[in-house]
Amino acid sequence: MKQFQFSTWIYSLLLALLLAAQRADAADTVRIAVPPSPMSLPFYVAIERKFFEKHQIKPLLVECNSGQDCIKALGKGQADFASSSELPVMFAAYDNNPISVLATLVTNKDDLKFLVSRNLLHDGRLSLAGKRIGYVPKSSSHYYMDTFLLFKGVDTQQVVKVPMDAAELPKALLQGHVDAISVWEPMAEQALQLGGHEIVQVEAPRLYTQTHNVSVRNQFKTEQALQVRGVLKALDEAINYIRDYPSRTQALLFRKNLVSQEHIEKNWSDYTFRMTLQQSLVSTLQGQARWAGREGHIQKNLPKEPEYLNYIDASFLREHKSDHVDFVYR
Repeated sequence: MKQFQFSTWIYSLLLALLLAAQRADAADTVRIAVPPSPMSLPFYVAIERKFFEKHQIKPLLVECNSGQDCIKALGKGQADFASSSELPVMFAAYDNNPISVLATLVTNKDDLKFLVSRNLLHDGRLSLAGKRIGYVPKSSSHYYMDTFLLFKGVDTQQVVKVPMDAAELPKALLQGHVDAISVWEPMAEQALQLGGHEIVQVEAPRLYTQTHNVSVRNQFKTEQALQVRGVLKALDEAINYIRDYPSRTQALLFRKNLVSQEHIEKNWSDYTFRMTLQQSLVSTLQGQARWAGREGHIQKNLPKEPEYLNYIDASFLREHKSDHVDFVYR
């Protein structure tokens, strides 16, 4: 009798181990496009702390130079999720890309910077007319450049706009290929450090609150709803970890060479990590659409403005954290 009980126990143990192994193997590889930015910190934390694996997700990081490139990869089916600001989503809607924003993960009122060569300053006054300004087309860099020029009373047609990849901006300014750049962190800090006294940040009020969001390919969310829920849960745990252990997560940014200790000490409070979907996201997209139309950044034969409610899916976040959705999207 005892031998039978022992054999039954061994069988049950082996079965449990087999099922556990099968569950581990069942974890699906999910391609996540992430730009190298402090705003992508929830993704880095979720990978390092293995929050994705906890929810049966095998993350495959698809590195891209900017959020715009990440959204392009998503639209082309080269990624299942993407991390980006809201502006690339605005342009993607004009192209009818089959994607949806699932949640905002972080906001920052001071992530964009306008940097100039010191010789543009004369007795403390900034002279931009006829100058070359480097920017990343159809990105937050583009939007901030035009917003900054408007604030300074400079006609956007009176400057020479030089489009380039994000990674090229600091070097272009340092080598004199452009006179100014509109750039996000950490590249703004890199340019200031490399340029020494020759590069200057032009101070301005906080003109633009940038959101950083997680978007999904529509086909993927339809076919793999469980994985979508798992990704959101993992990112939510990562955000909680960032709030609970800020020094540990800051150290992760240092290890990835994304920011310096000095930058974190000065700017950490500017980052607000919280998983939400707010009315202000739609308002921002609509305002940016009007900017794109006014400045000729979209084809004239396209509709004046897409219906952005069709590019935001609150159903997953409402299921996970209903109190973090401040109005009914769809």
